[in-house]
Amino acid sequence: MSVVAQISQNQLYMKKSGIVFFILLAFLISCKQAPEIQKEPWRDKPLQQWPDFALTNAVHFENKQYEDLANSFLINTGADTIAASCKHLFMAFQKEPGLRSIDLGDAFKSWKAYPKNKPGQSVQLKRLINQDKKEPIGQYNTLKNRDWIIFEVEGDTKDLYPLKIRFSPIEKGELVYAIGWGSLQEDISYPVKVSFRCYQHRGNYYYAKTLTQHVKPGGTSGSPVIDRNGYLVGITSGAEGKLAVIGSIEYLVQLFDRYGVDYRLSIGQPFFIHNGLKFSVKYKKSLS
Repeated sequence: MSVVAQISQNQLYMKKSGIVFFILLAFLISCKQAPEIQKEPWRDKPLQQWPDFALTNAVHFENKQYEDLANSFLINTGADTIAASCKHLFMAFQKEPGLRSIDLGDAFKSWKAYPKNKPGQSVQLKRLINQDKKEPIGQYNTLKNRDWIIFEVEGDTKDLYPLKIRFSPIEKGELVYAIGWGSLQEDISYPVKVSFRCYQHRGNYYYAKTLTQHVKPGGTSGSPVIDRNGYLVGITSGAEGKLAVIGSIEYLVQLFDRYGVDYRLSIGQPFFIHNGLKFSVKYKKSLS
């Protein structure tokens, strides 16, 4: 190789190296300048001062009424307000004549959600968005993988607080918190806060270790699970052995896409795409 050719090759290499360097520098600067997710203003206040977002359910069929049934909550999709609860409630509804799928059937009359300590602040749930006559109810070992039902809401929701979604997954070891009502809860002045530590991510659900002691988990299914900033990261599903099961946002987003629910990221949550899902820039490092 001639000296001139060698020089040209070295110059080309240095030029490519410089381009790569500036691309990496620009990427690092953009990451550094990406806005942090803003903590919800109520998150650091005592639980007694939190807005009302932990709800329970009254579900009426022609010949049967279910009062104070499990939990539910409102979701701010960024474009609309919807309601959510756990799909395995249909295991109780199987007693209704002909109800064998994720379809409330002809005998269904109404579904109301409200804070257990403030039943007058209720909201009517209108249409079950992910109703599916072809989806069997099944048992919990299959329901835990799809344990969300979502509804359109009707009327004024100004007295209730819709939770904003965090689109990134719960990380292993991360602390999260379920806020809801238990069927064995004696004092219903306020909902109960239960702390979990994420143990394993299984796609549509998580296994987590319960940290709160002397908790009575009965009836807490459907409670919203929030992160340290007050964003929705899952739904209380159930338990297997000593581990709690939390339904993931991943499945919720699948429902949004499947049923045409408009959703947008909350203010201060820039996003990136990972495996077809939207995630917050703040949490990108853990997935790369």
